[in-house]
Amino acid sequence: MTNSYDALFEPLELGPVEIPNRVYQPPHGNAYGLGDQQTAFRAEKAKGGFGLIIQEYSQIHESTDVTPVDPGFLHTDETIEPQREMVEAVHDHGSKLFVELWHGGLTASNYGSRHPPLSSSQTPSGNYYTPKEMEHEDIREIVEAFGTAADRARRAGYDGVELHAAHGYLISQFLSPFYNDRDDEYGGSLENRMRFFEEVIDSVDDAIGDEMAFGARFTIDERVEGGLTADGEGLEIVERVGDDLDFWDLDIGVKQSIDDMIGPSRRHSKNYQIEFIEEATEVLDVPVGGTGRITDPRDAERLLESGSLDMVGMARQSIADPHWPKKAREGRVDQIRECIGCNICVSQSRQGIPLICTQNPTVGEEQRWGPEAYEQVDEPKGILVVGGGPAGTEFARVAAERGHIVHLNEKERELGGRVNFEGSLPGLSEWKRVRDWRETELDRLDVAVHTGSRAEMEYDDVRTYGAEVVVIATGGHWSEKGVTSGTHQPVPGWDQDHVLTPKEAVDADLSDERVVIFDEEGYNVSAGVAQTLAEDNDLTFVTPRTSAFQEALHTFERKTIYSDLYSAGVDFVPDHTLTQVGEGTVTATNVYSDEATMFDADYVVFTTMRKSNDGLYRELKANEEALTSETEIEEVHAIGDCVSPRRIADAIYHGHELGRQT
Repeated sequence: MTNSYDALFEPLELGPVEIPNRVYQPPHGNAYGLGDQQTAFRAEKAKGGFGLIIQEYSQIHESTDVTPVDPGFLHTDETIEPQREMVEAVHDHGSKLFVELWHGGLTASNYGSRHPPLSSSQTPSGNYYTPKEMEHEDIREIVEAFGTAADRARRAGYDGVELHAAHGYLISQFLSPFYNDRDDEYGGSLENRMRFFEEVIDSVDDAIGDEMAFGARFTIDERVEGGLTADGEGLEIVERVGDDLDFWDLDIGVKQSIDDMIGPSRRHSKNYQIEFIEEATEVLDVPVGGTGRITDPRDAERLLESGSLDMVGMARQSIADPHWPKKAREGRVDQIRECIGCNICVSQSRQGIPLICTQNPTVGEEQRWGPEAYEQVDEPKGILVVGGGPAGTEFARVAAERGHIVHLNEKERELGGRVNFEGSLPGLSEWKRVRDWRETELDRLDVAVHTGSRAEMEYDDVRTYGAEVVVIATGGHWSEKGVTSGTHQPVPGWDQDHVLTPKEAVDADLSDERVVIFDEEGYNVSAGVAQTLAEDNDLTFVTPRTSAFQEALHTFERKTIYSDLYSAGVDFVPDHTLTQVGEGTVTATNVYSDEATMFDADYVVFTTMRKSNDGLYRELKANEEALTSETEIEEVHAIGDCVSPRRIADAIYHGHELGRQT
């Protein structure tokens, strides 16, 4: 019998509110603001079976804002109506909706309001501004604002509220000795540092009474020297407040340790936060929820049955598959799209760019694309897909879901395309879920998949195949010439045998060599190749950018990458472009001063640009009129990196979009 994970689907009382199961979505931003897109996004998770959804961090007062990010809002009455519509949409599917009450303190730049950021103390922000230390009248105003915002949440129909007492935002700044160096009744001892938190709790409690559930998201271990710890004051705070709240939503990390707070797979394995949370679950008499990239129903059930958690939180996993609970309950575990921990979701939303997902291309598109709903075609067509990478497999999957007869031909022995290489790099094995899930789905949908040399397609093979629709998804390749955005020219000497592409460099199994990587990608391939080669070689990393791995900054991977490479003795040379590859040397020139420096190099690796493998597509398009008049072919398309080498998420989106349209 298929496991239906009964422990996950027991109801749970959070104060006056009963949630239908133990699987919840903790608050997370998406930069959608309030309105139809936000409503559809949250409602889809309710439709997919999440018993509790907590709307993202919502501004409670005009003294804090994160412009240009568009978060939730509860600072004016005008925000009530769109939230009421969202509440009703979630309720329509039987789930509960809470909202998180937030003031950013010193971490909110206030670009929009231009008000000075407020904080417990005048501590450095890491930016050009320093916050204002809150005076007593400021404290009274913000305490009252939390209660007023809670009342707006009540009027909007929310089932509960959650205080954002985590992640180094304002309440955290009072609680934590890492931020708070006041010498009045709001600073110093733990009792004093808790005073602001307790006053906010009282203010909110007075506003909502017994009508709504009331809890807090709290960072029990800040993962910074001098901060709260799960075996120290972090645990003491939850014990002191205890059941004054109806529930606790616990996690770890603040802005200075954000790679622990929202840990990418490169840094943390799944379920990584549980060890910090489980003791609090044991000592508290009210329910405790926690997260940390929980993706597997078996793990989720084990965490409940062992008493580590009372409810299982899934933020990134709920994005990757908003129907996770429904699939688990129905025993369709193989159909769950597991999060890969790439953090492309948060990398966009924290910059004010609408959230997307590598695994789930329907994120943010719920108004027109249901992630589990496909419009069936009236007349199925025979479709040939050439190329089994992210774009090709996603297109084939969606087209088959819609009822088309799909054949997919991939010249390599296995599907996956670029994912096979990138997923083999250090720390990125979970990225192979992109391939594995789609491969399983193609099998379920009876797509005819052919791999290996006999499946390689040339022009005549496509012309005589008998397909009505041809989709070319042949991917891209790394340029071996070292062309950058600043030069648009090959590096002289690029055509020598010791100049390698990323895959060639990894496959060569180099040891005790002097290797120079010339990089402009600034993301996972350059990082992964460097990590692979640094262990056994003398590695120099040259980039025209001011710092390496800039694209990994917002995915919270850069600290881990740099730590690994500095520990391995890598020499970084920023602000330089390669201007010559010699027989045993390279010349790098400073992009600002034009000063040239020579480095020894037995091997050179270029990670500067990727180019499309579009030869077959261009040949077909050049002869499209003859093909459509002389063969069964009606349409020819190209998707993914074959059109424009971008991120894996973009290739999947492109394949999905065409699949919906075909």
